[in-house]
Amino acid sequence: MKIEDKVDRVIYPENKRRRRGLRVGKKTVVGILVVFITATLIVSGTLLTYFNKVETTIDVTQSVQMDGKDWNEVITHSIPDAIGGCCYCFEHTITNNGCEGIDLGFIEWGDPNLDGIEVNYYEPEPTCCNHILETLEVRVLDGQALDDDFEVYVDSTLVYTYDAVGTGAETWINHVIPLTTFQLTCCDSHTVEIKCTAAQAWSGHSIYGQLAVDTILLYCENQVLCDSVDIGNPTSEAGHQVNILPDWSLIEPLTSGGGYGGITDCRTTWEPGSDGTCRGATCVLTCEDCYEPSGCPECGSGTPIDFPIHLEQDETIDVCICYDLDMLIQPGQYIVNHQLVPV
Repeated sequence: MKIEDKVDRVIYPENKRRRRGLRVGKKTVVGILVVFITATLIVSGTLLTYFNKVETTIDVTQSVQMDGKDWNEVITHSIPDAIGGCCYCFEHTITNNGCEGIDLGFIEWGDPNLDGIEVNYYEPEPTCCNHILETLEVRVLDGQALDDDFEVYVDSTLVYTYDAVGTGAETWINHVIPLTTFQLTCCDSHTVEIKCTAAQAWSGHSIYGQLAVDTILLYCENQVLCDSVDIGNPTSEAGHQVNILPDWSLIEPLTSGGGYGGITDCRTTWEPGSDGTCRGATCVLTCEDCYEPSGCPECGSGTPIDFPIHLEQDETIDVCICYDLDMLIQPGQYIVNHQLVPV
């Protein structure tokens, strides 16, 4: 030990304790740092497990579609025989399949220009699917015997019952059957069944058949003729899914040689069932497009769309694009371009 240190310890003995304390303090601090660093490394090792490499693939699609296609895909209207002074409409479905609402509008331009062509956008008017079936007419023979009782069903719903008179005459009866109380939606296809309810087959069934049916007519609301079929006329029956054999018999009067009250073509029903009663025969009448075939309004009618239109997430709307051609539009080819754009 240096002489200066010895003198210092004699004069200032408290320095000895202070220096010793300082040395102990340094060891303690170092020890704390070592523990802290070690703990940090342990935690870091744990974090590395969770923050390892993450690979994410995202396929981005358009959030808005028109007619099931991305809104930037071309949708073409072709009107090769367009006539000046007429209007032509086309219906489209716009869907927002994104994650939030969006405001949309249309812009349009023409080639060579839009002179003589007015473009309008409408909400589609209701089609026949907003209406109900109003009337069914069936023309059926009430023959000589008391075996021409029948029921009429529309889409499995009993809508009419008739008990035959059987006066001995060949009487064709046009049965007008109201349907409004049944609230059957007008559009789409409807199966009409005419079912014999006689307790047994007529004695002359094997020769002449039983319960002859001539025509069936189906009307939508407001007496709009939906569809009709002349039973026994192969041309008229085509496309109506007429259930011919074994339920419908052959065309009459070919098998009987008779006139069936003056009707030259009809069908008589069906063979007797296993329980001795007769079975029903069916045909399908279709009421599609019985009001506005395109679902679009004529020019100047309907409800014009006030752009921009707002679509929430997953919302779908129908839009009619209508072209109103001026009476004096020049002959030639015109191309109208539309673009659906966010507003």
